[in-house]
Amino acid sequence: MTPAVHIKNQTYIEPAIRTIAGGFIVACGVLIYLQPQWSWLWLSILFFVGFNLFQSGLTKFCMMEKLLKKLHFRSELDEIRNLSQANAEAEARAAFYDTLGLLNEVVIELSRNGTIAFLSDHWLKLLGSDHRSNAHFLGLPFLAFINKQDRSTLEKLLDTLLQGDRDTMSMRFRLMRDDQDEHWVEGKFALYRKLGQVEGIRGVLRDVTETHMQEKRISHMATHDALTSLPNRIYLDDRIHEEIELSRIRGSQFALLFIDLDNFKQINDLHGHKSGDRLLREVSDILRSNLRATDVLARWGGDEFVVLLPFSQNADIPRQIAGELMQKLRMNLERTYSDAFVTLSIGIAVYPEDADNGEALLVQADKALFYAKSQGRNNIQMFRDLQSSATGYEDVDMTSRFVAAVKQGVLQVYYQPVMDARDHSNIVGVEALARWHDDKYGWVSPANFIPLAENLGLINEVGRQVLEHALDHFSQCSGLCSDLKLAVNVSKRQLMSADFYPMLLAMVGRYGMKPRQIKLEITESIALQGIEQARGYLQKLSDAGFTLSLDDFGTGFSSLSHVHELPFDEIKIDISFVRRIKTPEGRVLVKTIVDMGHAMQLALVAEGVEDQETAGILLDMGVEMLQGYHFSQPMSKEDCAGFIEQLRAPLPAPRAAVS
Repeated sequence: MTPAVHIKNQTYIEPAIRTIAGGFIVACGVLIYLQPQWSWLWLSILFFVGFNLFQSGLTKFCMMEKLLKKLHFRSELDEIRNLSQANAEAEARAAFYDTLGLLNEVVIELSRNGTIAFLSDHWLKLLGSDHRSNAHFLGLPFLAFINKQDRSTLEKLLDTLLQGDRDTMSMRFRLMRDDQDEHWVEGKFALYRKLGQVEGIRGVLRDVTETHMQEKRISHMATHDALTSLPNRIYLDDRIHEEIELSRIRGSQFALLFIDLDNFKQINDLHGHKSGDRLLREVSDILRSNLRATDVLARWGGDEFVVLLPFSQNADIPRQIAGELMQKLRMNLERTYSDAFVTLSIGIAVYPEDADNGEALLVQADKALFYAKSQGRNNIQMFRDLQSSATGYEDVDMTSRFVAAVKQGVLQVYYQPVMDARDHSNIVGVEALARWHDDKYGWVSPANFIPLAENLGLINEVGRQVLEHALDHFSQCSGLCSDLKLAVNVSKRQLMSADFYPMLLAMVGRYGMKPRQIKLEITESIALQGIEQARGYLQKLSDAGFTLSLDDFGTGFSSLSHVHELPFDEIKIDISFVRRIKTPEGRVLVKTIVDMGHAMQLALVAEGVEDQETAGILLDMGVEMLQGYHFSQPMSKEDCAGFIEQLRAPLPAPRAAVS
């Protein structure tokens, strides 16, 4: 406002000018009459006043007006203009506030000292308050409404903003609501300046409670087992790496306990799979309740569990805790399963004594468990004791037999069909799977011998043998399989080897096949090599005509952040997600993966399909290809050829109708 607005006498310019001009005219007339000898002077003054008034009407410039304004007289026109401008601003501000009321977000203004200076209408709903007006909150400290756990962090960020270190900032925090419910809000804040001076902070608050809780549910599903709600392999792997870093800093130790239920198959056979599932839940509850808060219990798969056990320098603690777990489990389960003796076999490996990384430590604990079971079950074995109590076990027994199998080329290849989701009688491809049958150990799971091959540096040779066997078998049934895709798994180490690409092209050509017939299934850990380097390897394969499939999608490191940067043609949805699809949370997660794949124009394959209901759900979601026991278990080359031939055999001609 101008100073004239505050004049107490409220004197206006226009009547003052009229009064002064009239006075001049009257005074000049009187003076001409009384002093005719000075009439020329009075006429000159009169002419000046009249001329000034006349030209002010034309030019809008009046000297008397300027003089009176200097004396803080007010213009009626200025007053009208100011009132019009104030009314326009008030109407615009009212319209702005009405618009803010339509939004779900809250617009907030904070003074420099952190008190609330303005709130839009949605604040009351966001706070869950019964107050009738926002005016109740004006002047109150904003941080008083923030959850105590988030308050200090938000305060530091707002201070950083006021100090000019940043122009904008955002944060997710919890509000202290009247109903005491946990409510998550996302706040975006920016400095508010007036005439170049910082007046305070303006921000927008948005309710993200539902989004936050959904993210937590998805994160929990991705890192926890659906049956027992225990952490899964992904979570355990992260915790092992964290514990390694802590142990290096503190100079401490930790142990991994690999736990396996003895005679679990007997429970399933006697009482059914539902009872088996109930037993696994009960075992997980018993183990969890008898561990310390610092310990981590995870389900490894099937009837196997892993415990991450930090401990001090007392080397007997892991064995002691393992013994207590065995005793507690036996006491709690004897009454429920009196017709089946439920016991534990436990293998223990210690960091850094037995291995210096998480993967190797798990392998050592698994070897100790294997030895515990070979000693009659229901016992505990530590990996360090194998050197004396089981001399030659690790190096000569399992390892040497596997090395011999690789050298002799006796690894086998089995095939599992991949079916069209819309027509289950239409096979679109087969996946080649490595299998090893040992005279002593029988069928050894790939989950055991593939890590062994990687540790021994044999994974490239294993991959080469599987690929060669598969190409040989596939080329022999060209009449039946010419339009099918042969899927083979390629490890990261195999893909990164310098001779893989020329070896692959040469082998495919030698068996008379085309790259377009081959699908290479590659795990997303390839991204850990570096996006640019991974893209280079994959792009060369893609340019050659090979189909690239992202295997075990969602279980690794880079699903959402890097898959769009790599030249994959399809996504393979991991079995761990497919098995949860009948739950609301599982269905949401799989649908998210499917939608994302379609958004990136990728085909989708779901593995682990075990029944018609699951197949139907996946089809409705838009998954194009299905694989799993519902269609067939992995088969030998002869059985697979028969399976394909049966599907593609022409239908018999219909019999003629008998008249």
